[in-house]
Amino acid sequence: MRKIYALALGASMAFSAPAFAEVYLPGHEVANIVVGNTIEGQYRECGAARKDFMEFYAPDGKIQGKERACNQAGNWSKYTGSWSVKDGKFCVQLGLSDREDGCFDYEADSEGTLRRLNEPGVGNTNFKIYDGNPENL
Repeated sequence: MRKIYALALGASMAFSAPAFAEVYLPGHEVANIVVGNTIEGQYRECGAARKDFMEFYAPDGKIQGKERACNQAGNWSKYTGSWSVKDGKFCVQLGLSDREDGCFDYEADSEGTLRRLNEPGVGNTNFKIYDGNPENL
């Protein structure tokens, strides 16, 4: 059911560098990977203010997401936001009080992992990427 975008990430890697090097993906390459698809990640380490989340990135610039407390079953809260590419970076605006909005650096590896780097108060976040919108967000 889940299909990691290894092919798309592999193509991106051809323009960047080997696994998790210091070269960041340009914003348009991040958009090519996530737009029309769903990402899944974990916001912060498990503990206080830690959330699991999924976000669908629509081609029209909108984000539909859901989040819940760390490793808990059920009880998803839904939210919306937007994405864009600005000054060569992929940017998100979610309007959530505990999630940072802004433009971030990303890198990808040849195994299909997309990573957001240097997010204030969070550090690095790894994402799984799913085809389309399997959660109907």
